[in-house]
Amino acid sequence: MKFYRTLRPFKLISFDLDDTLYDNSDVIRLAEENFIEKVKLESQLAISAEEWRVWKNRIEKHHPVLCEDVVAWRIETLHQLLAHYQKSAGEIERVCQQAMALFVEWRHKIDVPTQSQQVLNLLKKKYPLVAITNGNVAPQRIGLSQFDLVLRGGEQGRAKPHQDLFHQTAQQFGLQPHEILHVGDNLITDVQGAIQADCQAVWINLSGKALRDFPEATLMPTLEITDLQQLLMLVR
Repeated sequence: MKFYRTLRPFKLISFDLDDTLYDNSDVIRLAEENFIEKVKLESQLAISAEEWRVWKNRIEKHHPVLCEDVVAWRIETLHQLLAHYQKSAGEIERVCQQAMALFVEWRHKIDVPTQSQQVLNLLKKKYPLVAITNGNVAPQRIGLSQFDLVLRGGEQGRAKPHQDLFHQTAQQFGLQPHEILHVGDNLITDVQGAIQADCQAVWINLSGKALRDFPEATLMPTLEITDLQQLLMLVR
């Protein structure tokens, strides 16, 4: 555990989900692969993964705020891609519904580590817990029932690192932002977002690298941990 700033008293702990409480890399890869195969099957189009990425990047370039909602981004990309191939509105809607349903199913094939469950259960006894995510995982669906509030970027407000979801959390619980301790793996969306919102930030560093190895990070966290269980050392 390394401290970069003075840790002030906190009354609530918020968590990022993906790659903070569980490993998300294989989950999203498999969800994406199955989604593309479903689109190909239902549309009878030979769409490649590369073509899908090109279209996603194109939509993000032209609609950056919309794309903060990853669900809306995926749907808009699919709509425009199928329209490009002159699919009818009815067919686009049919393919979209079936492909999105399959994607969501695969997106939730997550094995949450026992340690994450144990740490959340212990913290829950002393603090309100909130999930602040830029992803589209529903915590309850993967067995994470400890959260008093779940906020998703693009749905309830601007995605991290924007301040919206952090400030909504403070307002919801009648707290000052600095009374929130946010835990996340990303130095931009989680750490920079929390610090800019005047919250405190715990960087869970699972990379094995040092803070100086991330030149894109411009704001230091309050503290760095390498294991979720180290949070229990902060509990009074």
